[in-house]
Amino acid sequence: MAPRPNVRLADTDRIEGFSDAVFAIAITLLVLDLAIPRPGDFAADLLGDWPSYLAYLTAFVTIAGVWVHHHTVFTRVVRVEPVVVILNLLVLLGVSLIPWPTRLIGAALRDGRLSDQTAAVVVFAVPSVILAVAWFVLSRALAARPDLLGASDDVAFMERNARTTVLTLVPTAAATGLAFVAPLGSLAIYLLISTYFVARNSQSTRPPAPGSVSAGDSD
Repeated sequence: MAPRPNVRLADTDRIEGFSDAVFAIAITLLVLDLAIPRPGDFAADLLGDWPSYLAYLTAFVTIAGVWVHHHTVFTRVVRVEPVVVILNLLVLLGVSLIPWPTRLIGAALRDGRLSDQTAAVVVFAVPSVILAVAWFVLSRALAARPDLLGASDDVAFMERNARTTVLTLVPTAAATGLAFVAPLGSLAIYLLISTYFVARNSQSTRPPAPGSVSAGDSD
């Protein structure tokens, strides 16, 4: 797809900086839901609050996985246009929602009612679906605009990324179905999905091209 006329392109500094701030806020909000034990009952309260720790770990790894993936994708983007900015906001919408179902899951697991646990885990699927759709559309948009990317192989990367991220809807659907009989099993699936993305993206960042100048070397 040819560059659009009269559309001003920008570098990625602002979009990455803003995104990092949203990730930092979302991941910090998670810890605020970890309750302080009552004086004199620290041991019992800490042990009794294990559902909150499980929900926290799942959400933390989920946000971490999205952040690492975001970093991997944007190492291949050298310029952005308004459409990319808007689609990136859709990614951030999914990220910013994660603390809410995390709090619901912790409360439901402490309460012990299967109906509440099921509802909470199903709600956790909402940001997961938003993120999968957002990554698919964003990756397709970037694949259609090679002039926004840094190298020729980045188009193929974006196409693969679109396929991979939309396929996460399969385990998300499985986790949603499992929530009706085993909510803890659903959390395990979400944890595995996020761990996969962390591991996958920790090895997929492309090093700078020979002769390129990094931000730190440009001063």
